[in-house]
Amino acid sequence: MLLEGLNFAGKSTTATRLTALLRARGTEVHSRHCYVCDTEGTQTLQLRAKSSIGGSTGRPFPDPDLLRPFNAMKSAQMLIDSELATDSVYSAGPEGPVLVQDRHWFTQYCNNGFFNPGEGYLSDSWVLTCAPRFTVQVYLTCSPAERERRAGRRDGDAHGLNAYLRANPKGLAALDTFCIERIVDDPSWIVLATDDLSQDEIAAHLLGLFDARHNAVRG
Repeated sequence: MLLEGLNFAGKSTTATRLTALLRARGTEVHSRHCYVCDTEGTQTLQLRAKSSIGGSTGRPFPDPDLLRPFNAMKSAQMLIDSELATDSVYSAGPEGPVLVQDRHWFTQYCNNGFFNPGEGYLSDSWVLTCAPRFTVQVYLTCSPAERERRAGRRDGDAHGLNAYLRANPKGLAALDTFCIERIVDDPSWIVLATDDLSQDEIAAHLLGLFDARHNAVRG
């Protein structure tokens, strides 16, 4: 199960609840964030990407120069990790462990197109032929007002990109719309607005979808 979305959409909380529900019924489940395969290379690229954005206060939005190093390194991470994932236990079919993935290639693909269009970090052909496909792929979203409310309840930011997005709520809303437009007509994706749903309702809904599709694959 792949959970994508921007800041404060509910990805991490939903991933935690889904993992707990699956484990409670005895399913072997692994939970990952940002990359599928935990290697020195993916970890290094993650750390370097996070540290590349600093001093973003007062920078325009969108700022391609600010985001270029981050997007380059995160895209490299996606290329490497996606290739490694093809030989992982998660590619073994429905009998392998369940993977609950908190963000992977899609949000990064959209970041590239929004902040650094035309620079080709993750190409459309790569998306069509190489990007990992999950049994359930969901993009979580919420209204700008709800996102602002959630942001006000959370202290601190994990890295500079989060601070930059938090400081530009209108830009964040535009990026959210940009992401949704990429997949709104794609039947392999679910766009789920979380404003009026509890975390338990979101998790139960996605687990039901996963069970239905997983059972269909198993025949």
